[in-house]
This record gives sequence, C-alpha cells and structure tokens, in this order.
Amino acid sequence: MIKVITKAVCDAGPIIHLDELNCLDLLTDFQEIVVPRMVCEEIRRYRPSALKGHDVSFTILDQHIFPDEPLLAICRIFSLDRGEIEALTLMKKNPQAMFLTDDASARLVAEEMGFRVHGTIGILIRSVRRGQREPEEVDRILSEIPLKSTLYIKHLLLKEIKSKIKKEFDL
Repeated sequence: MIKVITKAVCDAGPIIHLDELNCLDLLTDFQEIVVPRMVCEEIRRYRPSALKGHDVSFTILDQHIFPDEPLLAICRIFSLDRGEIEALTLMKKNPQAMFLTDDASARLVAEEMGFRVHGTIGILIRSVRRGQREPEEVDRILSEIPLKSTLYIKHLLLKEIKSKIKKEFDL
C-alpha cells in the first residue's frame, strides 16, 4: 500500500457513510483528519460509533470556527449548514488539505475556491489506486451503498460509476 502524507478536513457525510460501509479504515491513508466542532456534533448525533474504536485518528477541534464575510455570504447562498461552513473556513486556512464531503453544494463551493475535494465514492475509488482495496471489493461495496448506507446517490449514476470502474480496472 502506498502511504501518502496528506491532511484532510472532513464534513460529516464521508465519516458516517464510510463507517456504515465498514470502510472507515480508508481514512488511515491521511496523515491528519481534522473534524470541526459542528461536524463532530453532527456525527455524534447520527453515527456516534464512527468517531471511536477504529484505527483512524481524528483531530477534533473544540472551538467554533468563524468564517469571514465573503465565505459566509457564499455559504448562505448555497444553504450550507454550520458544519460545512466551519469545514470550508478550515480549508481556507489549510488550502493544501483535501476536503472530504458528500454534500453537492459544499463541493461546488470548495471547487470554486480551488480546493481538492473527494466524497465517499471518490475515497472508495481512490482506495483502489492507493492499494488499499481491490477493484472487485470496491465494486461490491458500491453495490452495497443503497442497502447499507444513508448516502443518497441516484441509481443511474451509481451504475455509471460501477461501469467506469469495471472498464478502468478490467473487471
């Protein structure tokens, strides 16, 4: 397995969904995973087990993080919640980090700001490229998303993603 030294700032979705899929270990590929306070509260509300009992070490920030006015204005336009706003504020302070989110609006804002972004599916695909999972296993996990996870993805999009993985990895 290839080890990469990367910092990630995490929104709640990827932590919750990867835990539901028993794939939280894929985050061990990051040197540091920063979780803002409001994101941590959301995870504790919906999936409290995700933050403990794993080999993944999270850096949980205890203080509230306040955005500057331009960022807050953009976040309001996209109706982002407090956790996403805190995560994007952290990204502004750590632009070399990777932003992990499953929220489409948060992804749009982050990409517009020039940040690298991955969601749960991107992390799963990345795991094949980084030698953490075999392509067949990721294909199986993708099939389990509607059954085991609260991640919402349209059936046709999931089918298209699985087809691209099969083609890319000769499955």
